[in-house]
Amino acid sequence: MSASTNKAAYNVGGAIVGILLALLAIFGLIQTQGNQEQSQKYQSKISYDG
Repeated sequence: MSASTNKAAYNVGGAIVGILLALLAIFGLIQTQGNQEQSQKYQSKISYDG
């Protein structure tokens, strides 16, 4: 029983850690994309002027 309980605990813990890492990755991508959008706006102005 303890072996199956440990497996279940590892599965639940791994799922929680995976979700947290996924949320951090998504949040980081949103931040980097927001920064890139600002730089792209400036780059697009430069390319149009060029």
